[in-house]
Amino acid sequence: MPLATQTKKSWSVFMVLFMWLAIGAFLAAFAIQVFLIPNRLIDGGIVGIAMIMGNLSSPKMIPYYLVLINLPFIYLAYKHIGRTFVIQMLYAVLVFAGSMVFLDTYTDWEFKGDPLEVVVIGGAILGIGIGLIIRYGGCLDGTEILGLIVNKKTGFTVGQTVLFCNIFVFGAAGLVFQDWHPPLLSLITYMVV
Repeated sequence: MPLATQTKKSWSVFMVLFMWLAIGAFLAAFAIQVFLIPNRLIDGGIVGIAMIMGNLSSPKMIPYYLVLINLPFIYLAYKHIGRTFVIQMLYAVLVFAGSMVFLDTYTDWEFKGDPLEVVVIGGAILGIGIGLIIRYGGCLDGTEILGLIVNKKTGFTVGQTVLFCNIFVFGAAGLVFQDWHPPLLSLITYMVV
């Protein structure tokens, strides 16, 4: 195959990959901005920590906290996983954060309904978004990177590591909110995701 054809094919594969990462990041941001934040629910991992911090200060700060808290994990990913993964993760995180800012600034969409509707619909949309990001080689969350590194060194699965971290995140949310109802609903949402 001629080099020009290979290059065109490589660019088209590259563009499709980044398109799906962007769609996944937007769907995840949509679920969090429209379903979780208005109902005081959180996601797990670093996104959850950013959401707790946003609840303590201002929900508008959540995307900025997310990027800031993920920086050390991006460095760990570069060191232990590889440059391609870091590029795809960084792209997904930036599109996710930008989508959250866009949705907060230019829309007033909020879904406040029955908790079951919020958990199922919001969790399903978030799950589709995160699934697309993972399927196309990225991630939104430093705990997934931690899980990959722990898996290489100890044999614990990525899922086990992320679940272990999320137990602490949801517990911290209960302590910070001084109400265990939102963290328990958040845990159910996490299971739907």
